Amino acid sequence: MPIRQRTCDSATPSTTDMGPARTARLRQATGLAEYRSAPTGSYVVSTSFVVWCADPRFYGVAIWGRPEEAEIRRLCQLLDVEVRPEAVPHASLVDLRRLHSVDPLAFVAFAAHLQARAPLYRELVTCQARVRPNGLPGAIVAGFDKVVRPTHPVAVHESLGEALAWVGRSDRSDLIEELEEIVASAMGELNCVQRLRRVLVPPLSEVTLESAARQLGLSTRTLQRRLRDDGTSFQAEHASAQVRAAQVLLRDRSLTLTTIALEVGASSLANFSTMFRRLTGEAPSEWRRRVREAADAGPRVGASEGGIEDRAGGRGP
Repeated sequence: MPIRQRTCDSATPSTTDMGPARTARLRQATGLAEYRSAPTGSYVVSTSFVVWCADPRFYGVAIWGRPEEAEIRRLCQLLDVEVRPEAVPHASLVDLRRLHSVDPLAFVAFAAHLQARAPLYRELVTCQARVRPNGLPGAIVAGFDKVVRPTHPVAVHESLGEALAWVGRSDRSDLIEELEEIVASAMGELNCVQRLRRVLVPPLSEVTLESAARQLGLSTRTLQRRLRDDGTSFQAEHASAQVRAAQVLLRDRSLTLTTIALEVGASSLANFSTMFRRLTGEAPSEWRRRVREAADAGPRVGASEGGIEDRAGGRGP
């Protein structure tokens, strides 16, 4: 597995401070030609992936299901936009949480594409954050670098928030919300997760898999299967809801971290802090301090609260 760095260290100044938050949402490009001509601020949807460019210094892709060789070859055409002559050095994000399995021919085609363009990637990609899938696909992804041998720093993460924090995105709150919406819409699988998130409300210690399935009118097995198909799980969604509830409580300066941990149903402050950092990329105290400083300073253009309000909150998919 690639070495896990604390942050995306790079000679490119923008990787530790990717600049102000974007003022416009990503727009959907009609296809390769439009995306190639004006990639900044746009994305392309295909059968099993979404490719996007948040700004000239940050590109990404989310892949789901089991893309076949023809689909991967189309993906490779879109990825070539990252290494076109006018491209500037940039960070990259690869979200593989929803990858179910790997087609052998697609694997070979993708590896060959990356190997053929290794000199360009060496010059233009400063670092890459990956959000890994679970199970066998995760093991295959972990071994991919033994075949391709990337020339830039790579870090594998558990969550999108953690990955965006690693590449230094100050606007990760808005980005997570937007990217999750785009991918969920492209997959056409919104209902189950959306409905579950409406059930996952305080007191969260009382919301179990069994009680949630009962409220949704599903068996526990069906709920688990549908969530797995969406690249998530009840445990992951419950943890996200705990962090979301904690972020509301963290704004109250009179509450201690221990009190907040107990309020959201965490077994201990240590477990709460670990969960919060894993899902947001920050410790609860760091998140509280940053949000407090932003509030004390007053409204600012580009202010970002980061964290998982964006990833799994009511504003998300």
